[in-house]
Amino acid sequence: MKKTLIILACLSTFVFAKDGATLYKKCAICHGAKADKVYLNKVKALNTIPREERLKAVREYAAGKLNKYGQGAIMTLNLKGLTEADFEAIEDYIDSIIK
Repeated sequence: MKKTLIILACLSTFVFAKDGATLYKKCAICHGAKADKVYLNKVKALNTIPREERLKAVREYAAGKLNKYGQGAIMTLNLKGLTEADFEAIEDYIDSIIK
């Protein structure tokens, strides 16, 4: 029984894991399908920003602590409900399309 529970827990993590490509679709509207769009001629293309810097920014936007270029409110709204695992999945996806 214990082994079954462990296996089910592992499978459920896999089945319910977020897909970075799907999550990124919302981001692509402003940042481009290949993370190469310079938004409003102000925001650097995501593919030019190191992963850790992107992660730090997304965490701060989600927490409502960052408002670069006046984009804080829209970013906070777009990130609402996303988890740390979602942020990692999005960053993994961005890394995969810029390599």
